Amino acid sequence: MSPRRHSTDLRGRRHDLGIGVRDMAAGLGIGLARLLTMEDGTATEEDKTFYRTWLSRIEGWSSSQRHTQLQRASAGQRFT
Repeated sequence: MSPRRHSTDLRGRRHDLGIGVRDMAAGLGIGLARLLTMEDGTATEEDKTFYRTWLSRIEGWSSSQRHTQLQRASAGQRFT
């Protein structure tokens, strides 16, 4: 679990989970530029909510689920 689980620091939460920025974008099915706007705080509230929701979901996965999902993202597939 991310020590920043309830933080507004979205980049920090992703980093705590050990997920690279490109893998996160692939897993979410969005472009890298869109993900970066979410992390730097310039995205719409809807996009930031979308990202926070996914981070919370990922933080709740077991380590084996996370491993499986990250393998999918590394292959360019979305999280399920």
